[in-house]
Amino acid sequence: MIKSFSYTLLFTTGLTFGINSVVHAVAPVVTNLTTNVEWSTIVNDPFDGPVVFDRNFDPGGRFEVISRWSPQGIQATYRSFFTQVVGYQTFWGAPKLRSRGGYYRAFAFPEAEPIYRRFGVEKTPVAIKFAINGQVYTYEQGAVASDLAAALATAPDQNMTIRLMWADGGATDVAIGRGTVATWKTLFAPMRPRS
Repeated sequence: MIKSFSYTLLFTTGLTFGINSVVHAVAPVVTNLTTNVEWSTIVNDPFDGPVVFDRNFDPGGRFEVISRWSPQGIQATYRSFFTQVVGYQTFWGAPKLRSRGGYYRAFAFPEAEPIYRRFGVEKTPVAIKFAINGQVYTYEQGAVASDLAAALATAPDQNMTIRLMWADGGATDVAIGRGTVATWKTLFAPMRPRS
């Protein structure tokens, strides 16, 4: 009976910890590198209506940010990539050395060559900050607020830097492309009531 209780206690504690560690404010983007996406173009999503996808990446391959924009909400996923040595393989080198008599001799020796593996880690911000026309706006979740939507619709047609806010208090500044910013004029234009 005591063993049963201790297992239940450990299971309950682990479950509680797992539930508490998966809290997001901004929803992650539901797309990956194999998904055929039209970047910086308004597309009609059957569930959310008009949406725009944006992708920003480091040419060196260290990170990428994928975002999805619609009046119903903004989604963002930050992926960082790194390379790590996961082991070594041995190969035998055999340089040829010339001896005094003009003959070549080969001496075999082992060399360790590193084996690299590329890893990726995904993070979702708890908030996104925008600095538009001298005003700072914060998006956390849900539908885009009318003041933020109006600011996005009037943003200058150029690359825009946004700030991704993390749960640990850190922040990362990333760029949103000029093409995506231009689509915001249509995507976040005020809705006119039907007559």
